[in-house]
Amino acid sequence: MKNRKTFIPITLDELTNVTQSFSTSLEQIEYLAVSILGLQKKLKQNKTNENDDNDLILEMIKFAENEIKNLGGRPVTWLKYPLVTNVHDYNELKGRLKDDGKLLEWVKFLYNNIERSDQEHDGILGWRFNDRVLRQAELDSIEKDGDDDEGFSQLLWEALDLSDDFVDHLKRQLETASFPVQKSTFEAVPINRFENKIFDSSEKETISGKHKPHTAYVALEKKDGTKRGDAWSKLKRLASESKGENQIELSGFGKIYLKRDMEKPEDLVRYKHTKFDKPDDGYLINKGAFNRSWDKAELH
Repeated sequence: MKNRKTFIPITLDELTNVTQSFSTSLEQIEYLAVSILGLQKKLKQNKTNENDDNDLILEMIKFAENEIKNLGGRPVTWLKYPLVTNVHDYNELKGRLKDDGKLLEWVKFLYNNIERSDQEHDGILGWRFNDRVLRQAELDSIEKDGDDDEGFSQLLWEALDLSDDFVDHLKRQLETASFPVQKSTFEAVPINRFENKIFDSSEKETISGKHKPHTAYVALEKKDGTKRGDAWSKLKRLASESKGENQIELSGFGKIYLKRDMEKPEDLVRYKHTKFDKPDDGYLINKGAFNRSWDKAELH
């Protein structure tokens, strides 16, 4: 199985502090559930050794279970839509999702949770599903199959090494006549319409027909000869300076509120047109979406 970042706490204080670092109750519940899973595996390994930390592990598991109840309980299923990793499996489920009226949202879910990996997995550098989706998929698998994780192991291998054809296929699905996209009349720079955040009808703070902040920024930085990594680092620096409290002048766009995400400050930047009301407020720019916009941006 390919390596993943899995952080299992070793003390009760550590479990408490890390849980409280997440900005939403769902993220807290997810982390607690993942911790329970890891602690149970450790307890099982310790049973034959009569390890001294078994009592602590049991205390941490009980604490995590009570916290999940206090936070409203875990969802019936973690993933709202099925996770597929290739065109064949997508086509197998496409008809059912279309009949249920959920096809477009499913495609958005898949596409918006794919990112370009900056680290090699067994020598492979490419597209993958993000860690949070994979954690939720593992939790769903445990609920369904218990300790028999052979099915999830296969899914994980595939989810960490998505083909260009599959990613391109999803993109085409979003651009077909079946899923019309309202095109902008503002023609300054190319547009990347599909972000990590799905906008609903209540979110009025769009760009009023213009490009999203990072696409305008990307186009100008690329035109100026900036390297992609340097442009991303600059965006993070601007977000650190703004912290969601002060407007920042974003190249190619203008005044905007930026802040780095609390959970993944290296990979996510939030933006908003007014001050942030709460920690998880605003729209997300993830590194994968930024890189895709960079690759698509044309030099004029």
